[in-house]
Amino acid sequence: MKKLRSWVTPITIGSFLLLGVTGLLMFFKVRGGLIAVAHEWLSPIFVVGASLHIWLNWGAVRANLSRARGIIIVGLFAALLVFSVAPFKEAEDHAREHGHGQEMVGRRAAELLLRARISTVAELTGRAPQQLRDRLGRYDVRVTSDEVTLVDAARQSQVSLVRVLDAVLEEK
Repeated sequence: MKKLRSWVTPITIGSFLLLGVTGLLMFFKVRGGLIAVAHEWLSPIFVVGASLHIWLNWGAVRANLSRARGIIIVGLFAALLVFSVAPFKEAEDHAREHGHGQEMVGRRAAELLLRARISTVAELTGRAPQQLRDRLGRYDVRVTSDEVTLVDAARQSQVSLVRVLDAVLEEK
């Protein structure tokens, strides 16, 4: 038990630090690096570490939860959890108006762009179709016609869609 505790406590503290800082950075709209990736992908480590920490310290946890203050605080967080995962259209609309949920909008925009023909994408990006074909060619994307979509060009060239979008959206 002591050996497990010597691992669980540092993992819980370290992952809490990582999630806390990356969460704050995301709250303040700081983007870049691996902030979101680290926050999302390393959160299971925190959940496992915290769960083991609770299990190892069950006596103290139980003592705290036997008091009104502990019950109220944990109950409030449980209620917030329920509300945060429940589908409330009004809350989602409010969050979107304040800059949250932009990833979904960006994903839809990228999907529309990828399904558009080269000629349409060229027009949207302020380039001539030949300029766009040349740029895509520098990214190893072969374009056979201005009527082909970016998705089709990526498949034919065996290139990732992200690489195609990088080529299209790169500054002039």
